[in-house]
Amino acid sequence: MRFELTDTDVSMANSLRRIMIAEVPTICIDKVDILENTTCLPDEFIAHRLGLIPLRLTRPEGIKAWQYMHACECEDGCDICTAILVLRVSYDEIVGVRDGGDERGGADIHVAVTSADLRPVMLNNRDQFNPEIEVVHFGTQAEEDQATDKGIMIVKIGPGQKLDIECTAYKGIGKEHAKWSPVATVALKYDPVVKLNEDILDEYTAEQKRILVDCCPTAVFQQDEMTGVVTIRDAADCIFCKECIYTLEDFRQNAEDKLAVEINHCPDRFTFTVESTGALQAKDIVRNALSALNEKIMRLQKACPKLSEV
Repeated sequence: MRFELTDTDVSMANSLRRIMIAEVPTICIDKVDILENTTCLPDEFIAHRLGLIPLRLTRPEGIKAWQYMHACECEDGCDICTAILVLRVSYDEIVGVRDGGDERGGADIHVAVTSADLRPVMLNNRDQFNPEIEVVHFGTQAEEDQATDKGIMIVKIGPGQKLDIECTAYKGIGKEHAKWSPVATVALKYDPVVKLNEDILDEYTAEQKRILVDCCPTAVFQQDEMTGVVTIRDAADCIFCKECIYTLEDFRQNAEDKLAVEINHCPDRFTFTVESTGALQAKDIVRNALSALNEKIMRLQKACPKLSEV
């Protein structure tokens, strides 16, 4: 998701970015009980991979309907603070069911164990499927169409190997552990302001103008083939690499001469790029982050008068 934030300063923009990374809650696997593991990977490696598999709530209220484990009124876990997922796979059973193997495996061929094998179950009945927990296998439909596996790869098993694992998932935030962070990345960029000095550009040769246009890696500038006039194609594509500035410095006869291009930051306009892990949709991440930021501001407003009295 890409959006613009305007009429504010960098402190507020960066606060929103940090909240999206560290304070928007999700649910993920936090406890792994490995009952049997005869695969080639150690228990810790498999537990780490399970913790990074995105989980999503199917309730209309989303993550807001889920309670933190430490704040829930229950003692040992309940349906609104604890989720159970099981991973029980055996190479011999998989190959046996498929009569010697199909596209997923065959005799003496390894079998991929993916997130599709991770099954949410009810807290009080491990044999009953829990429809309120969804395991996210792919970020987009295009990824699913191109994938050769049915989900996120966990481990590959061979003949005689099996896994029997029970996982417990809780609600948390990225500030506690990065596995709860709902984003793969949040990029914040100042909105660029690019200006051309026509008087200086008119003094450049056709070759110098061509060099200026070609030096920009994102093609911010363009040149008319008929007139040779250099114009700004799209200032928003500027990445502040200053390649054009360095190039034009070689065209100056005196060090104090002005350059034909001037690049500045817009102080009150910012461009965000939000990439979700799949646990939450990008638009929900932004909404939840704005709500958390608003709560912080309200708490600060209430605390300021008390601090002034101290």
